[in-house]
Amino acid sequence: MALKTQLSPPSAGVFTSVFARSGVHPPKQPLRFTATAIDQVPEIKAGLTEHLRALLGIGDEHFVYGQNRWIRDVGSPFHSHFESCPSAAQIRQPTLNDHTAQIAKESKSPLWDSLSRWKATVGCETVKRCLAGVLSGLLTDFVTWSYAGVYREGLDDHLAFWVEHLLSRIAQKACACLEDNAANVSLPVGPRKWKDMATARLGALRVDELFDIIVDWDATAPAIEDLRHFTTNPATRGFLTHDFASVLQTRLLHPGASTIEIIQLYISIIRSFRVLDPKGVLLERVTRKLRRYLREREDTVKVIVTGLLSDPVSQEGQLPSDPEVLSELAVELNRSSVRDKSADDNEFDWNNMDWLPDPIDAAPDYMKSKNTDVIGSLITLFDTKDVFVKELQSTLADRLLKNKADFNQEISVLEHLKLRFGDSALQGCEVMLRDVLDSRKVDNVVRRDRGMQDETSRPLPDDLQLHAKILSRLFWPSMPEQAFNVPQVVLDQQQSYEKGFETLKQSRKLTWLNAVGQVEVELELKDRVFQDEVLPWQAVVIYAFRDAAGTETDRQIRKTVVELSAELAMSPTLVRSACIFWVSKGILVESGSDKFTVLERLPDGTDTVMQDDTSRPDAASAVAAAAAAAAQAAKEAEESERKGKMAMYHQFIVSMLTNQGAMPLPRIAMMLGIVVPGGFPFSNEELKEFLAGMVKEGVLEVGHGGAYKVAS
Repeated sequence: MALKTQLSPPSAGVFTSVFARSGVHPPKQPLRFTATAIDQVPEIKAGLTEHLRALLGIGDEHFVYGQNRWIRDVGSPFHSHFESCPSAAQIRQPTLNDHTAQIAKESKSPLWDSLSRWKATVGCETVKRCLAGVLSGLLTDFVTWSYAGVYREGLDDHLAFWVEHLLSRIAQKACACLEDNAANVSLPVGPRKWKDMATARLGALRVDELFDIIVDWDATAPAIEDLRHFTTNPATRGFLTHDFASVLQTRLLHPGASTIEIIQLYISIIRSFRVLDPKGVLLERVTRKLRRYLREREDTVKVIVTGLLSDPVSQEGQLPSDPEVLSELAVELNRSSVRDKSADDNEFDWNNMDWLPDPIDAAPDYMKSKNTDVIGSLITLFDTKDVFVKELQSTLADRLLKNKADFNQEISVLEHLKLRFGDSALQGCEVMLRDVLDSRKVDNVVRRDRGMQDETSRPLPDDLQLHAKILSRLFWPSMPEQAFNVPQVVLDQQQSYEKGFETLKQSRKLTWLNAVGQVEVELELKDRVFQDEVLPWQAVVIYAFRDAAGTETDRQIRKTVVELSAELAMSPTLVRSACIFWVSKGILVESGSDKFTVLERLPDGTDTVMQDDTSRPDAASAVAAAAAAAAQAAKEAEESERKGKMAMYHQFIVSMLTNQGAMPLPRIAMMLGIVVPGGFPFSNEELKEFLAGMVKEGVLEVGHGGAYKVAS
């Protein structure tokens, strides 16, 4: 069975019942384009682009608005290229003559005749749509051409001038040419809308450039002001933080970037985003991954502490140029101003006229951090301040043990940090500093009482001036002791010094740390005299090359690493490191495999003035080799000390497993952390390695589930 239906066209009464006659207007000219007319649309767009670029001054660095001359007491004309344009204070507002001259120049453009022709071909509405698309693209082109990489004051005024006197006016004039009744033309996009669109395009450009802007923060700071006009709503603020966080992940947070470079950029981010968003919402968003990545780096704390304790200025008054030290932190610490603290404390100051509400995109539980400055942000990277304080003690110990005239920088740093950490957290550092300062008084008294102080006569070759720093054992960090035999003349001085100290401090006893400190050496060779300050073990090694008889002879003094190691009871690695150091100074020469000879006379043509010339390839390689050998020796000493400390827990672990039965690794570490005074100082990985050694020795066994138990 088939059902046939026939649809008849709706009558006019249907439309009449839905739409009132007064509201329905048939098109005046039905849009019926031929194929030829449709093909002309790309040509129309190309023509519009070419003519409008010239009228708007895009791509022409010599384009000026109005009269192309400087008017006295009024200023310079407007240049469309921002870098070529004078400062905002020098640009004059357009006069009637400027408007007349500009209109005269624009009237010569072939655009106005072309608009009439294109209108007749494809219709007014089509040309308007093409015009809107071309103007939108040219707006982006202008922002990129005029402002990309140009960071100057007055950009917002420059952009507003261009939008008001060129873009908006020419767009209105073009639309008027397309309308039959030019007097009643109305634009959907006015000057205000064009300005908002231009600001959005500029903001997108600055977001793309933000990483480079922050890297060169000192020269690009005005660009942040451009972003302030852009980040006025949650959408643009979210776009900025998401895009910049992705750029940081790609360009910075990778193993190829050093920790110093990452922290330097982090400092610039803090400064720039504090200007961009004083409330800190944007800063907190973009630095989440960066802070987490810095916490995972092993040398982050060391870099921060070394930078804080560095000298903020050099002798010439400029910043130190050592790339391995972040001296900028020392400068920033000295800049700790009351203004930043008052800004945090005045959050509830009802008389503060600069108060701003929290941003609309802030979380409901948002609370501005009080550590929004550079130093506060860095020292709060870690959840606990113990990590920072421990590294501070270690670095401070190295600096306090050097021969310095004063320790004003160290005192200043401690005073600043006590305001952030409290006095109790830095009590150990205070004791260390007091030890060094008190040691000078004690040293003078002991040397005077023992007759060791001789400032008038020059010491004989075998004499020495011994100065000691007395350290409180419980408050100083552990120092790896690299044992070796010191010369007998040093032992005699130390014994005499001990007697004088015990007389002064009857309840205390000295334990000498021969590997810690500095030695001022003076080496008299046949054609030169060398003076420098070296490490104790380096001085002991070169002392072993002396001519014991003290007679004038041409006999070369030659020794091997094995001989020196046996004579000094020093590790071969440390001996070779010291010998390579003296080779870099031109005192020794390697005459064979692990054989070194004193270089009494320099080869002919060599400067007799001995300097630390590390620019020569051979000297640079020798210095690098000496540093590598010293690092290896220090690593071996540290490893030996670590094994010695771990051996202290050997019997304790055996007793614990015997009394309480088998335990897994995490529980053993937890028990050690509870019962060991001061906490267990080793990580789970180090404990696992130590337990593996006990298993290999047959003391322990690994049972079911990885639990350790005493071997039966």
